[in-house]
Amino acid sequence: MTYKTILAACDGTDLGNEAVIHAARLAAAIGASVSVIAVSPPPPTFAASEIGWSIPASVYDEIHTANAAKAKRIFAEAARISGVAFKDSIHIENSGPAEAIIDVAGQIGADLIVMGSHGYRGISKLVLGSQAAKVLSHSGVPVLIVK
Repeated sequence: MTYKTILAACDGTDLGNEAVIHAARLAAAIGASVSVIAVSPPPPTFAASEIGWSIPASVYDEIHTANAAKAKRIFAEAARISGVAFKDSIHIENSGPAEAIIDVAGQIGADLIVMGSHGYRGISKLVLGSQAAKVLSHSGVPVLIVK
């Protein structure tokens, strides 16, 4: 299988950044192009009284917008160093990450998705879920997980 269009998912974490860098290096090695996606999930829907504090929606949006910009900068630097063809940077707001990644992969004709896995275990996995596992389960294209 030859990959021509790679979608690299980045969530602003160190591991997400590594996935983007890995995608750029892979693309350079095989002559593919890469698009990077950052997804900002909707704000939590719990009542502030349940936990004793809340994050204003504007702060939540600023954090996710900053993470998307960081992902774009990281990819641009990785693309510059590796010489890979850079297609675009996509920021999807108020969506479940796995669903958005799969939808965008279909829209751009990606034939490979590259993303990080945080390796949550136990209760963290139950509470936070695994976006990588969801993408693996539901994607119609191959998924490369960076750990």
